[in-house]
Amino acid sequence: MDGEAHRNEQLYAMANQIADNLAHGRSEQETIDEVASHIRRFWSRDMKDSLFDALESGELNPLAEEAASNLAREYQFK
Repeated sequence: MDGEAHRNEQLYAMANQIADNLAHGRSEQETIDEVASHIRRFWSRDMKDSLFDALESGELNPLAEEAASNLAREYQFK
């Protein structure tokens, strides 16, 4: 596995972990919004672009997938 593929796998795992951690005590929509907020604030544009590449790949859990999808739509207009 090359370095970029390994990095991307780590990013996908991190997005999934963020979603899992933020899900406790929140509704599904609140969790999605919080995951998107976290990624928006703390991830570089390059990291976000790599995450967007994972959409519909099966690499992301449903909450992380929806948060990433929302962010991708948001960033396409910037």
